[in-house]
Amino acid sequence: MHNPRWRTLLGATLLAAPLLVTTPAHAADAVLDQQVAVPAYFLPSGDTAGFWTQMNTAASKPGVLVANVANGPGDEVKPAYTSALSAAHAAGIKVIGYVDTGYFGTTGLGTRLGSASADDWRAQVQSDVNNWYRFYGSSIDGIFFDQAQNTCGPTAGSQAYANLYREATAYVKKYHPGATTIANPGIAPAACYQDTADILVTFEGPYSAYDVATRSAPYQPQAWEAAYDPQRIWHLVYDVPDATALAKVIARSKANNAGYVYVTDDVLPNPWDRLPPYQAGQVTAAKGSGGTTPATPAKPTASQVKATGLRLSWTSAAYPGVVGYDIYQGSVKIGTEANFTPSATVFDVAGLSPATAYTFTVKARDKAGKVSAASQALTVTTAAASASAPTVPGTPVVSDVGPTSVKLTWAAATDADSGDYVAFYDVYRNGVRELSLPGTLTGVTLGGLTPNTSYGFTVRARDTTDRASAQTATVSATTTNPAPITNPTAAVSNGNAVYTATFNLPYTQRHVFIDTDANYQTGWSVNQIGAEFMIENNTLFQKTGASTDWSWSQVPGVSPLVSTDNGRYQWSVPLSVLTGSGNVQKVVFHGTDGSRNDYLPAVTLTTS
Repeated sequence: MHNPRWRTLLGATLLAAPLLVTTPAHAADAVLDQQVAVPAYFLPSGDTAGFWTQMNTAASKPGVLVANVANGPGDEVKPAYTSALSAAHAAGIKVIGYVDTGYFGTTGLGTRLGSASADDWRAQVQSDVNNWYRFYGSSIDGIFFDQAQNTCGPTAGSQAYANLYREATAYVKKYHPGATTIANPGIAPAACYQDTADILVTFEGPYSAYDVATRSAPYQPQAWEAAYDPQRIWHLVYDVPDATALAKVIARSKANNAGYVYVTDDVLPNPWDRLPPYQAGQVTAAKGSGGTTPATPAKPTASQVKATGLRLSWTSAAYPGVVGYDIYQGSVKIGTEANFTPSATVFDVAGLSPATAYTFTVKARDKAGKVSAASQALTVTTAAASASAPTVPGTPVVSDVGPTSVKLTWAAATDADSGDYVAFYDVYRNGVRELSLPGTLTGVTLGGLTPNTSYGFTVRARDTTDRASAQTATVSATTTNPAPITNPTAAVSNGNAVYTATFNLPYTQRHVFIDTDANYQTGWSVNQIGAEFMIENNTLFQKTGASTDWSWSQVPGVSPLVSTDNGRYQWSVPLSVLTGSGNVQKVVFHGTDGSRNDYLPAVTLTTS
């Protein structure tokens, strides 16, 4: 059976509107050097495999690609992705793994286990980060945080939401030095987000909302973006019809100070499921020109030196010749920073080890992408760890055991060096660290497990200097093994077809395939029916193209999902929309997480 392709979008939910400002001009002799960054939401096998090969060729090669297996890394290694990501990384493309943050539940979105708790989202995000590196290793160069918030916090003066993304970035960088993080609010976020990730997607939308010629009030960046390092801004523009429109968008994105750009003629519901025909043209158009190689920056100085971090600062260059700096820890580029003229430029380094010597250098970069020689190196030794380790937490207690998750709780540890304050709890699964949680938490629901499988869990406490306690005694748990999908029904109510089933596993995609003519030879062949329509989560699609092609068109104006309750899903679709011959439907329920595909036998519905 040909598996359905993922229709995952980048963060398309708009939570606020950007403030319109005018972008100031930069040096007249320099044209901004951009990198094309591709959301590569197409399979590296079958009829889309050629796009991956195309990306590795010099003419079409992007600087960055975002890989997305199943709204994340999925639950197991995919050999096709292993080959494709390795080849892209070897070709010099920065490969970034997709992780859904669901706004950390702040808008009510639930995790794969159905929780809107920020703590449960944190656990899922960390597990997805782990799996990208666990499955694809050195081919992964960083993490893309989709569905990112854009407001600082729930109330004026709060930065609670922004802090969640700072924490997520810190997690990636602590365990994967040199990794790049990208956050996607889909629109320009508040200025408090400037330090939450290395790159921010500040525009994602159609050509009609971006280009001057197609709109009286086109998109313009917020004030803070105009003076920001362009290598920390990414714009995504879809439904750009041809090469002429492409040129307009590239010119506009350069004026908007976006150092990363992606333009495609593809359209909703998924404008990221193929490369555009002008891919090579946009790679060429994105290149910069002019400019002058900046002078070598002064040797940085260090302050606020702690056991696990420090602050670097150096004299800023004269604006606007230098737009940003690249900061290196040894030979590894650890970040970029905008030019802070007239103040000194500063960069905070985190994720270091106690009592360890590190060497740092800085390179200046102009608008056209010309980079200076490295500054004189600064060597700094971090502070020692604290005098004593935290106490060992209580042995975790297991509860709420499900097919893919367990809940763990433990008694708090104490730390005499920190006034009894424990900074972190590290949770281990079968001896491998799985989560690093704030010290304010003494429990977590751990997902991503395999049904009918035994696991051992331990916890340790850690302070701000990374001194850790011993691990607790191991507690064991065996996940349950329910039938994947149960209790399917199909009925007619008030002129609607109503479909209901219980999904007992946390699928990424839940499908209802609907054969409206009871003819398995027409429509999409699935489990002995021919589906003319498909519900995917909360979207209705109608089959298009040849019956053997996975080609679907979204049916506008229909949001079929009615309710969810403890795994019980109900969808309702007007019969008038479900066109077909006869009065008998065949309905197949399907769940998939990218690794497994579970189908039920067809249910028959008589519509009249």
